[in-house]
Amino acid sequence: MKYAIHPVAGRMPGHMNVLLAEANVPYEQLIEMDEINSEFPEADVALVIGANDTTNPAARTDEGPLAGMPILDVDMARTVVVIKRSLSVGYAGVDNDVFYMDKTMMLFGDGKKMMTELNNAIKES
Repeated sequence: MKYAIHPVAGRMPGHMNVLLAEANVPYEQLIEMDEINSEFPEADVALVIGANDTTNPAARTDEGPLAGMPILDVDMARTVVVIKRSLSVGYAGVDNDVFYMDKTMMLFGDGKKMMTELNNAIKES
């Protein structure tokens, strides 16, 4: 298990780091975006919680509001699991193509509640 956070994720820089600290995730386990991106093609699962624009492959194009923005390359993993409240667009107002990929599973609901349910299901299996 590895943790990565996009540098601008959250409501302000560092916001997500604070949330991970509150969840007792050791800071040393957090991997910078530039380091983790090369590992996604070898990852069995990329679990995305609440992200939208920061994981949107539309940023790899030369057009649109996300053009050229660095992203977490979660779409390169074998399977993508996304936990979000809805399919709503992010700040840039662009649909995220990851949500519609055949290898993506969407879990709709509160991130903490959904993670608790996932953890319990894994423990039971």
